[in-house]
Amino acid sequence: MKTHVLILMIITGMIAGTINVPVAFAHDPDFEIRTPKDILKFCEFYYDEYVFMGLESMTKAHLGYPNLRACVILYDHIAWKSTHPARDIVLIAEIEKYLGDAGYIKERHVENSDIMPEWMKSDAKMWVEGKINDMSFAFGIRTMLERDILNPSLANTGKDCSDNKLCITKSDFIEYSYSDKYGNDITETYTVDSINDDGVSIITEKISRDGKEITNINIDSHGTIPENKKCCILDKFIFLTPINLGDMITADLKIIGDTQYEFNNNTHQVWIAQNSEKQDTVIVDKKTGIVFSDDHKETGATITWHTTELKDTNIFEKKYLSEEVFIPKWYKTITMWLGDGLISESEYLKATENLLERGILRV
Repeated sequence: MKTHVLILMIITGMIAGTINVPVAFAHDPDFEIRTPKDILKFCEFYYDEYVFMGLESMTKAHLGYPNLRACVILYDHIAWKSTHPARDIVLIAEIEKYLGDAGYIKERHVENSDIMPEWMKSDAKMWVEGKINDMSFAFGIRTMLERDILNPSLANTGKDCSDNKLCITKSDFIEYSYSDKYGNDITETYTVDSINDDGVSIITEKISRDGKEITNINIDSHGTIPENKKCCILDKFIFLTPINLGDMITADLKIIGDTQYEFNNNTHQVWIAQNSEKQDTVIVDKKTGIVFSDDHKETGATITWHTTELKDTNIFEKKYLSEEVFIPKWYKTITMWLGDGLISESEYLKATENLLERGILRV
């Protein structure tokens, strides 16, 4: 009875105006989304964009946010425009009803899950029952891809990340930034021009206050930049994979540990490499061998530390992510099997990876 009274009070307190929220078109929220209260704040952040663009355009603009689906539920809720003090309580209850409790929402943001996340099992159930459409279900698959829960082969990207080969293909680029000893900002971009058995032809572009300098270099099949080339701040920007703890990745750099590294709003599993004097620390992506950062100590009249950081690259783009969603009708059957316990979560995820690799499933 208390819930009914509360909702009645909110209906009474409704007003015709909209909630005053920040205009955030084409921007991302600068706060974490880990609780039902965070989800509500997230939905308020995007409300003006929803009103201005409509659901379809807004969701296409933010494919990385499957929680926007919950926002539409809230936007249509009778309590959304209420000014009653209990408004947030009712809306948070709606979030928990459709998305689960706080632990469930937090799990959506956990990387590298070994099993199918609860939020995706909930999405699958709602999709089979017709409560959400293909686009909404595809957001969940896309999120599992971005969180590395699904790991299809990179075959569709043209990259070969097998043993003793560099995980790059033609037109891949890697851009780094650093400051020289005078504090001037410099960027260096390495773009793959061609690949052959002997190595890789690279176009380098260096931009500083002196202007733009473009050169061509050849790196060997191990990714090493020749010593006689003074174009580049890094000796290596990519290593062969796989890499293991304790490996010497250069003559003086040893893998001493691993951690997580944030890049472009995604978390990557990385190796930490150091030299014996601990004057050089390099962060390397486990999957591709790309260098994320290089901290090195320079000695002279004074001792200074310089950092080179990855700023932009297309090397992590996955071509099985598509602007045009296509889910074959029969895929709903194997999703039903999952719900009925006829196949395991591991089997379902492997089947999904296989369909992505073959281009049958496009999200």
